[in-house]
Amino acid sequence: MTCREEILVVARILSRQHADNTFSIQDIVAAMRARGTTHLDTTIRRHVSTQMCVNAAGPEAGKYKDLERVSRGRFRLL
Repeated sequence: MTCREEILVVARILSRQHADNTFSIQDIVAAMRARGTTHLDTTIRRHVSTQMCVNAAGPEAGKYKDLERVSRGRFRLL
């Protein structure tokens, strides 16, 4: 399973656990570690904060339109 696919699985679970359907990068990293991921924390963080986030900045920003940053350190599935 790719890093992105694992993040999406975990993000769906975490979204249901919070009333506002948001989660932090640390929530994602911790949940993926608990599931036994082989991906590095830095890879997971980069995917969430840049590649998968529609309103991120940078050359790889919004490569996949999966997440939206809703406040400092909080993300939501699109």
